[in-house]
Amino acid sequence: MIGARQGGKGIHMDNKRQRAVFLDLDGTIANHNRPPSETVTAAIRRARAAGHRVFLCTGRAPAYIYDAVREVGFDGIVAAAGGYIRLGGEVLYRRFLSGELLRTVIGAYLENGKAVLLEGEVNMYAVNTPPYHKKEWPSVTGPEDFAAGGRFAGQGVYKFTAYGALGEERRVLEPAMNLICHDTYVEALPAGVNKADGMRRVLERIGVPQADSIAVGDSRNDIDMLLYAGTGVAMGGSPAEVVQAADRVTGTLEENGAAAVLEELLA
Repeated sequence: MIGARQGGKGIHMDNKRQRAVFLDLDGTIANHNRPPSETVTAAIRRARAAGHRVFLCTGRAPAYIYDAVREVGFDGIVAAAGGYIRLGGEVLYRRFLSGELLRTVIGAYLENGKAVLLEGEVNMYAVNTPPYHKKEWPSVTGPEDFAAGGRFAGQGVYKFTAYGALGEERRVLEPAMNLICHDTYVEALPAGVNKADGMRRVLERIGVPQADSIAVGDSRNDIDMLLYAGTGVAMGGSPAEVVQAADRVTGTLEENGAAAVLEELLA
């Protein structure tokens, strides 16, 4: 059941209007690389069949979005926390780390020994063997791996995840990067990239007003999109700052909270 929260934005759903719904992945529609539940999958498909537009809006880069999620069926994908946008078969937006910034990042982390996962379009790349490292993900050996003639030349990187607390490397990352600190890791995006900006680009292209947008998420990288959406919905059990940014709170992942939001559109 969706609970009403603080006011400030219009949160009444006029179900006669087409709405654009942006759903986070991890902790919102699925977890641990598992498929979304049948309840969530069915709700997404029913909402789309009713004429609403439903988008995946995830911090994961395109190479890290797994087939069981893609197969649910979305009108488009905002990936890499806003760095990559695809509508149907069209790539609307790409924002890679510049070559210079990528070399700086790789050099800094190879020097300090902290584990990093570089997140790209065609692959994921490991620096200092991060946790959850898959055997098929190649390891980065030096700052020039992505330069012309390097092992990964021409392969773009959208963002990276660094494990552990942020330390002295902050001084070489800011202000060029937007840093989102979680409890055990840090997400780093090019400055200006965020999920809210990704939503804005999608809404402008499809012609749906911001007031008719809904965002559902559970993490600190969802805060900007919850604040931007006409209706921001936090998953049950989200951190306090995520709940504070939302207009409403729905059930947990285990309670199919995202499905409850979609079903309200069909009521």
